[in-house]
Amino acid sequence: MRWEYKYKEAFVETDHVKLQYLDWGGHGQVLILICGAGDTPFLFENLAESLSAHFRVIGYSRRNHGKSKSREDKYDNDTLVADLKLLLDTLKIDKANFLGWSLGGNEISGFAVKYPDRIVKLIYFESGYDLADGGFAKLVSNIPRSYLPDNSVTISLDKYREWYHHFWFADVKWNNALEDNLRASVKVNADGSIETIPSNDVFRSILSEAINCQRSYQKIQAPSLVIYTKSFFYPPDDKPSTKKLYDSIENNIVSPWRIANRKRIETELQNATIVDAPKGTHTSFLFLSNDYLVKTIKNFIDSAK
Repeated sequence: MRWEYKYKEAFVETDHVKLQYLDWGGHGQVLILICGAGDTPFLFENLAESLSAHFRVIGYSRRNHGKSKSREDKYDNDTLVADLKLLLDTLKIDKANFLGWSLGGNEISGFAVKYPDRIVKLIYFESGYDLADGGFAKLVSNIPRSYLPDNSVTISLDKYREWYHHFWFADVKWNNALEDNLRASVKVNADGSIETIPSNDVFRSILSEAINCQRSYQKIQAPSLVIYTKSFFYPPDDKPSTKKLYDSIENNIVSPWRIANRKRIETELQNATIVDAPKGTHTSFLFLSNDYLVKTIKNFIDSAK
């Protein structure tokens, strides 16, 4: 039996951009959820449902993600921050807490610097990495191209689902949130093949802007919760060669990058609380550490700090 999530889908629109958002309702402080590149707020369904018992929870799709559209080919952080402001202005939200996952850490950082009076607290949801410091580019360049989707993967939704599951969430049982996010992130053609949303060109533009966006932690005044995982990837198969490769990426690239960024945050980010999720990777911790995340986020937002 499929679980029916309790959210309202709606849009914010101007002449240049149309932004999709999901509103889980709730009362009290507002919490805005921002996904990483390529994903949609449907991925937050389980977490948002739990947090809506304590806060008003809203997740939005970045321009040209999900059903969000843009007539401009602009993906710099200032533009993405402006989209966030548009969302808050339209919904008449004066101040909010912001949770940014992965790339979303750039947006919440930029918003906090530009509009400090509209921030209550920040949550860096496995996003305490400055993507402009060279570590991210090194990580991406060390992932073999054979592990990435090609025409044999995009030939059908089933093939793409199989790849997506094994590459990003191999340690998680397939669930409704993953399925909803997957379907919101592809277009199925008449012949059964799929095209990703955002397109490859848009995705590359977003990453290009991200690796040139340096964060100004020292200018952020809001209290921040920084959540890290203990590993970034989970091997997509059980081949010894795959495990060896992933161990090498974790030990030689990700771990030093994580340690350096953690030290930088400890030094530069005011009022930062740093914690480690007990289970999961950069992606799967959303599900494997769900109870811990709900409790930790609730306690952080509710605290007087």
